[in-house]
Amino acid sequence: MSMARRLLAKQRRLGSGWGEGIGLAYCLLLALAVLLPVVVVVLGAFVPAARLGLSSEQWVEGGEGWVSLKYFRYVLDLYSGPLLFSVGLAVFAVAGGLLLAVPAAYGLVRYPFPGSKLLEEVALLPLAVPGIAVAIALIQTYALIRGEWWFVGLGHLLYTVPLLLRTLLHALRGEGFELERAAATLGAGPWQRFRRVTWPRLRRPASLGCLITAAVSWGEFNASFLLATPVNQPFPAALYATYTSNSFAVSSAATTIFLAVILPLLIAVERLGRGDLLSMRQGA
Repeated sequence: MSMARRLLAKQRRLGSGWGEGIGLAYCLLLALAVLLPVVVVVLGAFVPAARLGLSSEQWVEGGEGWVSLKYFRYVLDLYSGPLLFSVGLAVFAVAGGLLLAVPAAYGLVRYPFPGSKLLEEVALLPLAVPGIAVAIALIQTYALIRGEWWFVGLGHLLYTVPLLLRTLLHALRGEGFELERAAATLGAGPWQRFRRVTWPRLRRPASLGCLITAAVSWGEFNASFLLATPVNQPFPAALYATYTSNSFAVSSAATTIFLAVILPLLIAVERLGRGDLLSMRQGA
């Protein structure tokens, strides 16, 4: 019997090893299929156009070796305005999101009232509506102020505030208000309780929500493209312009700049979110 058990255990280990190998190979192939187009685009930003074929940017001054940065200079010179405008939109979305979502989440969870659940669902509704529909609705409703920069910011807020609100609602419902009630019994006022008890518990989820907000605002295309004007043009709309009117090298450089901003945000979101998950498991 012992011999049969050892053979069975060995067979199971061999089967498990084959299964892990197949799974690893599948994951590697999937990652290669997803990342290969990105690698090609990034390489296209550094390889001179002469190596890729004729281009409308042959007149741009710069070296024609195997590696060139002239397309980045070209993009930064031509689209520095949209780049700075998108950075400003992300800051506006984060600041506006905090001002709107923090008190809304606290009020909905701390002081529920008849219809508060319905109001919460209405506040989260923009997440289920296509960006094109939201942009057209804003244009039709507020056509007189379309040329203002903050009109584009309003479109970003409609998408980013619900994300931040949902993150804060989840955090507040998970923590509860026992510590706040205890602080109240010790004589702490409302502002003191919020500043010393509630906000320290919200700081991490709020930071996670702000990172998500900045990433969504930076990459938002549908609303940005329709709400943009020649004066107030976000970088995603300018990025689309490079795809339609410039060469592969120029559009690759613009895409690489876009990725250089969005990838650190996504990595920070993943690490901060993973830290929250670990803390939840340790507290369970």
